[in-house]
Amino acid sequence: MQIEGVHHLKQYRLLPRSRMFELFTIFNRENIPDCRAIAIREIDLSQIDALRLKLQTESGKPSYTSFVAKATALTLAEMPAANRAVTDLPFHTRVFQFLKINVSVMVERQDGDFGSAFVYTVYDTDQKSAAQITREISGLSQATIDSGDTRIERWVRMQNGVRLAPFNWILRLAVWFQKNIPSLYIANRGGAVLISSPSKYGVDFIVAHWPYTIGISFGLAKERPWVENDQLVVRKTTTLTLAFDRRILSGANAARFMNRLCEILENPPATLC
Repeated sequence: MQIEGVHHLKQYRLLPRSRMFELFTIFNRENIPDCRAIAIREIDLSQIDALRLKLQTESGKPSYTSFVAKATALTLAEMPAANRAVTDLPFHTRVFQFLKINVSVMVERQDGDFGSAFVYTVYDTDQKSAAQITREISGLSQATIDSGDTRIERWVRMQNGVRLAPFNWILRLAVWFQKNIPSLYIANRGGAVLISSPSKYGVDFIVAHWPYTIGISFGLAKERPWVENDQLVVRKTTTLTLAFDRRILSGANAARFMNRLCEILENPPATLC
């Protein structure tokens, strides 16, 4: 019996195969929920905004991402036990210590109809100013290799690998080596921390797991109600989320890391600039 208003025509279509989709499916399998937890805190950006205005040049103000990256690097310098990663080798798991502080940022790219991203690493982040970090990461989402922009070589390598690998097991093997051999990890992923920000899309905050020891995300910076000296005032704030691998950081140590990071951002030391 045919129900009135329902047409027995095909109401869907399969999309073309996307190798980039398949690659990110492999990456996402690393986000093991039982190893990870999330901490969330809203912070006052008043002092950061004052610094951004002070450091403004003809090319603009240092980005919020650059301040979060530098503050994260300073926190890692104070808490080196957080600057580690895990290798999941056959029959046993090992932890390795990073000897330098490298903070990575997520960069959104467009791959046809499938939006994707790649990881850019600011190496020796603790040695660079917020302005230097801003210049280094500026324009990455639109950069092209044709223009001679070497910053996206990692993105090009990833695209070439996806295109040339005929089978998904080859992609899985390549990702496994990049994660579990420390030298390849540093070359392709950077360090212990990945920063992402959905703020430019108007998102207040995001809760997500990332395949890093520490994943830091922050949302839209905007004016919100804030209590200061028992008074309700308006301040520009953002919400930070910190996802952490509990095999590296206990809950207490993750809380200390989060609180120190927020303290640096709310009361910036001279070294933040």
